[in-house]
Amino acid sequence: MKMTFKKLIPIISITTLATLLCACSGFFDKDNTPTPTPLTSFTPETNAQLLWYTTANAGLGSDYLKLVPALTDRSIISVSENGVVTATDKLNGRNLWRSYTNSSITAGPASNDGIVIVGGRNGLVFALDQNTGATRWKTSVFSEILAPPAIANGIIVIKSIDGQLTALSEIDGHKLWNYQQTEPVLILRGGSAPQIQTHSVIVGFANGNLAKLSLQKGSLLWQQIIATPEGGFAIERMVDIDADPLINNDEVFAATYQGKIAALELESGKILWSQDISSFTGMTADSSKVYISDASSHLWAFERNTGTVDWKQSQLVARNITAPATMGHYIVVGDSEGYLHWLNKEDGHLVARARVNRSGILATPVVENNIVYILTKDGHLAAYKLA
Repeated sequence: MKMTFKKLIPIISITTLATLLCACSGFFDKDNTPTPTPLTSFTPETNAQLLWYTTANAGLGSDYLKLVPALTDRSIISVSENGVVTATDKLNGRNLWRSYTNSSITAGPASNDGIVIVGGRNGLVFALDQNTGATRWKTSVFSEILAPPAIANGIIVIKSIDGQLTALSEIDGHKLWNYQQTEPVLILRGGSAPQIQTHSVIVGFANGNLAKLSLQKGSLLWQQIIATPEGGFAIERMVDIDADPLINNDEVFAATYQGKIAALELESGKILWSQDISSFTGMTADSSKVYISDASSHLWAFERNTGTVDWKQSQLVARNITAPATMGHYIVVGDSEGYLHWLNKEDGHLVARARVNRSGILATPVVENNIVYILTKDGHLAAYKLA
């Protein structure tokens, strides 16, 4: 993850960010990056079985880009920083098509209604045919796109790093409406994906605000402050909502960097509960708990109704783990050394582990029908199931 100044936009990796925040009295003097916790041995309770492993694209290069793959009925869509979009067969890992945008891609993919949307470093937006990869149209928005797009009801919602939210027509990409919030000078290099729910869209901003807008018109329905900046240094006052908001039934969950995790009523925006936490990765939930990775790579489980801490797993500290994904009775995360870790939902203990490759994993695992799909930093795709 990186940091960015609007107009001047310096971007610093999350590893560097951890270094700076570890020593506020002299954080420019030495490297204080925490050493990843060594892997602990445990007795596996289930086995991770590799179904297939393939090269999808050129990967992420040296940038911190999560670029979580998107699933369609038949394929898994992935992108690389150099602009290659690839469709891979979910069943066997066979390449279905590959498209070259000839542009640096920093956001997406999102797939729905037969199209794939990706966004670029220069603000370009590409719409590709989901079945063939052919370009349907392209357009541009106000600045660089780092947050994954959202698609529903014929509308594409794009959030750019300057706090602009732009709605585009799914048919030809023409602009439908625009909304903007004032963002801080210093922000994380990343962004949470807008979340479309029926006729509204939930979006988190780098200023710590969560907002609900009308999908059709872009009018503000409610706004809630999730975290308030604190501290004397700009780097200490960062409260970006980089973790994707999570809509679950009639509630929405949001988390900020150096701030809080909160549960809100979806209809009104009223805060039901909140807890202190720092997260830039993301969360998942089931009927009883909300699971989240924090900035130090602890995994937490909060009681969904009350916000009470149910458990905390600290055996993966400083391993730069991804957001968790739900997989049956387990949650699964990836780490910067290329390992997948499965944990029991009940108490967070480790139950299985597998190494995909050595390049590392930034993208949140994607789970469907108890199969987990992983995109590695060097552009490999893999599929696992538990046996």
